[in-house]
Amino acid sequence: MLDFLRNYNEQVEILFEGFNPNAAKLLPHSDVDLIRNHLPRDEAICAFATGRAVGTGRTVWVVTTRSLLVVQTGKVAGVRSFPLEQIERMDAEVGRYGHTLRVHGTSARSSLYGVPASFAVLVLRALDRPAANDMTREIAAQTPTEDEQAHALHAFADLALRAQPLLAQSEAEARQLLQEAAIRARLMDTHRAAEAA
Repeated sequence: MLDFLRNYNEQVEILFEGFNPNAAKLLPHSDVDLIRNHLPRDEAICAFATGRAVGTGRTVWVVTTRSLLVVQTGKVAGVRSFPLEQIERMDAEVGRYGHTLRVHGTSARSSLYGVPASFAVLVLRALDRPAANDMTREIAAQTPTEDEQAHALHAFADLALRAQPLLAQSEAEARQLLQEAAIRARLMDTHRAAEAA
């Protein structure tokens, strides 16, 4: 019952606002934890978009260097991963409550609606797949305002830093942090000398 009321309130808010007011916010810790647990350690985050999926409620798409993670954050949380090579084409359109994004592929079919324009444009560019129609090409070619783009890039950097702190830093800083962690582990005798390398 509480899940119904929460989703109902969000949908009513979208109807009254004329856009999805929650889609441009930074991701909450629970979403970041869910994403972190499904990211391989060498797969960097490129972009993300928050919106709604029909029948499942609030959903986050995370585009990484090798895959698209579809993160369901509703009552039954879960993550599906689609390798980018399985995504054949993408589709986008401007809707009444924000942009709608779709991906089509051999085993990858997913859609997301209520996405802010700047997030939609940057996710389409990060996916870098053939556009299904002219409208998709037009949306991907749009230039968000400087403020919108700065906000979206800040949100991407925030997610990358919280989900994968070592990858988000420069390689030299990451190497230094790993060396310090190895030294601490050696001092506390939690790993063998052969593992220090």
